Amino acid sequence: MRKPSDKKDRLERFVRDNREAFDSDEPSDELWARIEEQFGEAPKTSPTKRLHWWGKAYLDWRIAAGIVMALGMSYVYHLNNQYGVTRDPKVALAVPTYAREFNNYTLAIDEKRNELIRLTTDNPELYKEFSSDLDRLERNYQNLRSELPKAPNQEALIQAMIQNLQLQLDLLNQQLTILQRIKEADKSHEKDNSTII
Repeated sequence: MRKPSDKKDRLERFVRDNREAFDSDEPSDELWARIEEQFGEAPKTSPTKRLHWWGKAYLDWRIAAGIVMALGMSYVYHLNNQYGVTRDPKVALAVPTYAREFNNYTLAIDEKRNELIRLTTDNPELYKEFSSDLDRLERNYQNLRSELPKAPNQEALIQAMIQNLQLQLDLLNQQLTILQRIKEADKSHEKDNSTII
């Protein structure tokens, strides 16, 4: 014959061993309705309603977090467009007052350089000639930029960097003007040849 304590121990052990299985399921709304009928009164709040409210609050916080994250990313995007923080972070952080000016120059230089590449696709030798002067100026700019954090007179170095960027832009403009004149001369030469024929 078994003792009542053995039965109790086995039941406690069974519940302890299978606790996760008991906790994974929640009672259905039908069960709560039957319990309400038996006792004649409804509990003030059921666990499912509480979970539903928390689930809704959790959803609201996720939406709010998403909105805050989207606003933060758009602000970073705006800062990057204005000051070029990701384009040249050393300069933007070292001299924030000149960051916008540096960003404007680098954007203009990139635009002109892309136009130069586009116009010289049919003549790679000409592009090599043009790019050699520009590469030399770019190397000088990189040297100045590397000296910026440890320079005793940063203002003079910044002015030299700005002057270098202006020279790069002027050189690109001159090269583009030369290319346009070459293209116009080729067109007029072709036009003259076609009228002669």
